Amino acid sequence: MTTADSKSCDVFISHRAADTQVATEVAEILETVGLKTFRSGAVEPGEDISDAIWQALAESRAFIAIVTPHAPPQTMGLVEVGAATAWNKPIFVVINGPSSTKVPAPFSGYPAYTLGRLDDVVQAIQRGIEPLTEDERRTLIEVYEQLNIPTDQLTHSYADLRNLAMKFNRRARQHFSGERLLSELFRLRKQGKLPRLKSPA
Repeated sequence: MTTADSKSCDVFISHRAADTQVATEVAEILETVGLKTFRSGAVEPGEDISDAIWQALAESRAFIAIVTPHAPPQTMGLVEVGAATAWNKPIFVVINGPSSTKVPAPFSGYPAYTLGRLDDVVQAIQRGIEPLTEDERRTLIEVYEQLNIPTDQLTHSYADLRNLAMKFNRRARQHFSGERLLSELFRLRKQGKLPRLKSPA
């Protein structure tokens, strides 16, 4: 199972503590097809859970919210889905219950699947993951160096992120979103491949 180690996170799984077993089963299915997952309950002891959560959210390529019938969403789960929405992550709701279950209002705008249709979720996530080529990664690193704006600042500045995407797409002749490129930058940083930026004069 992927925690906050050196592996990158493909799918962030948000769930209530009571749904830990279901989340574990979902993660295992995703892992069998090569998708790396993150669950807050799998964070290594001693790690800062909050930092691990936000880093995993930022670098993830898709977001799964596990919803249980008649159980009110936890505050942290709402915060997580809000952040995933703000970063334009593909969001999938997995219902831990019958297909007739009414999805809670905060999750009603997203595609919902029962556990029996998890294969459909996996296929949708796989279709949505378009890896950057080595040339595109090199171009992204060059643009990142030229802008000289740290990844953490890009996370909080839509204007800077849009500027990064515009410059990258123009040079690479691509159409990646700023959020997709930010996710790639977090992955490169975790792998130790992002250069140290120059200190402002």
